[in-house]
Amino acid sequence: MLDLRHVSIIDAFPVYKCPKKVFTVGAGEGQIEQYLSEIGYEVTASDIQKNNSIKNLKFMTYNILEYQEMTFPIVICSQVLEHLTDYKTAFKNLIKHTEVRLIITFPYMYSFHSPDHVNFWNDSSVKIFEEMAKPYSVAISKIRTKPEDKEDGKWAFLLIIDKRQQYA
Repeated sequence: MLDLRHVSIIDAFPVYKCPKKVFTVGAGEGQIEQYLSEIGYEVTASDIQKNNSIKNLKFMTYNILEYQEMTFPIVICSQVLEHLTDYKTAFKNLIKHTEVRLIITFPYMYSFHSPDHVNFWNDSSVKIFEEMAKPYSVAISKIRTKPEDKEDGKWAFLLIIDKRQQYA
């Protein structure tokens, strides 16, 4: 079942005049990947280790910190960067993999704190992504993952980079 975070990612689709090919980094259980496949996208899912719950999709074991030469029109990386000590290298690699649109989500501060989270962003520190994504168009918004997040004060960031729009 898709949550509100997945819906926010899907809202970044369709990408006008863009091939319906998607690469996901950190596929986890493959919920959004399965949905995108069902609505006609060619999906290549990846994660740091094989996940047997992902069926009927292209899957590759991939570590985003070890860049491989490949590009896709649309790249999604959801709830991964908060786990990586070297998130800047991962972010740069994601941009290299992206031909048209990069969609990333990560938690706001300690909203979804887990013992394996090593990075925490707030309204000020999230601007580092705008700097690293120059010269491309960047949109950052806050999203909820489920209705009760409002009462719990939980948020996630949704970061969308469009490489077709470049600024000097």
